[in-house]
Amino acid sequence: MHHLQRHHRWALLAMVAALASVTATSVALAIAALIENAMLAVLFASAAVVLDLFKYIAWPLALGLLAARRTICALLMMACALALGGVSGWASYDRLYSSIITSRAEYQARHEQRKADLVEQRDADAARIEQLDTDAAAVHQQANALRERGMVSRALELETAAMARIDAERERAQVRRDSASQELTTLLARPAKAAGLPLELATLLCAGFAAALEVVPALILAALRSTPVAERSPLAVTENRKQAGERQQERTETDTETAVAQVLPPELQQLIAEAQSGAKVAVRQVAKELQIGSSKATRLLQQAAELGLLHKTAGGYVAA
Repeated sequence: MHHLQRHHRWALLAMVAALASVTATSVALAIAALIENAMLAVLFASAAVVLDLFKYIAWPLALGLLAARRTICALLMMACALALGGVSGWASYDRLYSSIITSRAEYQARHEQRKADLVEQRDADAARIEQLDTDAAAVHQQANALRERGMVSRALELETAAMARIDAERERAQVRRDSASQELTTLLARPAKAAGLPLELATLLCAGFAAALEVVPALILAALRSTPVAERSPLAVTENRKQAGERQQERTETDTETAVAQVLPPELQQLIAEAQSGAKVAVRQVAKELQIGSSKATRLLQQAAELGLLHKTAGGYVAA
């Protein structure tokens, strides 16, 4: 677990930084939108960004204060974080919801305007077709009048030229009218929804997204707070054990020195200290140096062996 946290620590911190930048930007935009004066807007927006970043750090600090049994300070820190998180959450929700509502309004406006344009175009093309039909009838009347006066060729030329132009223009108008009618039918059958979301679902989406922006970075930072301690714990335990062992050894050496000073005569201590390691320390030599009997010298050598200053062998006592 500790290895996994250590491996992904920088990735998690990068995620926190990215999410925090979103909320900080939302807060700055919300504060700036409330103030008309440009300098004051920049000033208070910058302060809002700092406070917004502080709210994420407040949670790990509060957990540390709780661990240190500073409950009042921890509760005050949590209260500040909650208040700042509420403001930040409102700003994120307002920015996102306003964007969706604006997009919806623009889409609906374009939708309604397009329908009006298509209706106008369809009616204009229909009126044009009617006008062309009227013009065709007038051309036929003129041609018939020419024929009645014996001008057959002139009547034929008039009908040929005029009707070709009228028929081509009528065909173009009919194509435009049919295309407008098809597009208008499609628009009327399709509901105008921004991004395909109803307002209720858009509201829930914005609220959940704003809450996630507040909760997720705080949880990551709170989880990572104990990681350095956990990573150093094996070394710390080893170091503590080493120090405890050194202290125990120092106490043992001190106790040994105290016992030696209390039990063995100074002359015997000096004699043992001057002897090389492995050198024999004879009972007769001790008795002679200390001017005591052999039995007492033997007891003193036994005590020195018990204190670790001498080793008892088959041939007698030797220096350690």
